Amino acid sequence: MIKSNRFIKAALGVLAAGALSTTLASPAAAYAPAPEGPAGYSCNADMLRGNQVSPGTLNGIQYASWPGSNAGGPGVDAFVNTNPVIHTNLGFNPKALVEKNGFDSRLYATSPTGTLYVVDGYKSTAVNNTWGGIRTMTDVVVTDKYDTVTGVTYTYAITDQGALMRYTQSQGVANMYGTVQVSPRGWGSLKGFSYWMTKTLANGDQADIFLSNASDGRLIEYTIPRATPTKWTSKVVRSSTWQNFVSFSVGNCTDANGNRSRTAPLLATTKAGDVWLYYVSKSTPDALPTVTNGTRISTGFTNSYNG
Repeated sequence: MIKSNRFIKAALGVLAAGALSTTLASPAAAYAPAPEGPAGYSCNADMLRGNQVSPGTLNGIQYASWPGSNAGGPGVDAFVNTNPVIHTNLGFNPKALVEKNGFDSRLYATSPTGTLYVVDGYKSTAVNNTWGGIRTMTDVVVTDKYDTVTGVTYTYAITDQGALMRYTQSQGVANMYGTVQVSPRGWGSLKGFSYWMTKTLANGDQADIFLSNASDGRLIEYTIPRATPTKWTSKVVRSSTWQNFVSFSVGNCTDANGNRSRTAPLLATTKAGDVWLYYVSKSTPDALPTVTNGTRISTGFTNSYNG
């Protein structure tokens, strides 16, 4: 799953979000127009998938809700773009994808046979051949991605065997390194898995927060401390009805100054290719998230590795 810079990718801030300007409704017969996000905020989310007809080509879907003007006067412009295409020249559909160092123009991609590639436009470079067991990945920008010396990004990856791993990316190294086993087992029932936000713990450590859904229908929040990742915790956000989603992508909402809020759009896809939009929100960093009703915003967004 890819959280992209195509719209806005702001530094993490702690700012309570305003109320949603509309209530997200149940889907229409096909799919509904894009709902508006919180008034005064720019909200963005997107994801990429391998093209089933043309292996090696990646198709994208992007959702945005921005302050702007519409036919009724000043308000919010919300839209869905299903046209983005990236030509990777890989010749196959990646099993897992994640951004390299937080830039949407450079990706890590795994092949069906386990080779890890760095993808930069049409140029693809193999950097490792031991990634066959990686099922899904998500990224967390830890330090300034624009700093070519000290910029660091984490990749969290779930394996086919149900382990959760953390790898380190840096600007100057093509391959990922610094392997940490966050948990050896128990993650195999998870489907979508996406980074949401970071919070400060009582001891001053930073902890990354993720959302995931399990095959039994639960929507789960995971909190993983950066300094002590094996001491992760979890909370059940919803106890049922989320079992049909095979992938997630949590975006962000930022104010006019670029401060990131605790409200974010969440894209979730089904195996059949339906894309649903939700908004998740926290009143405080430690609060249990609230989730709006979903809106089906697109169909036909399928992928060879949706399981």
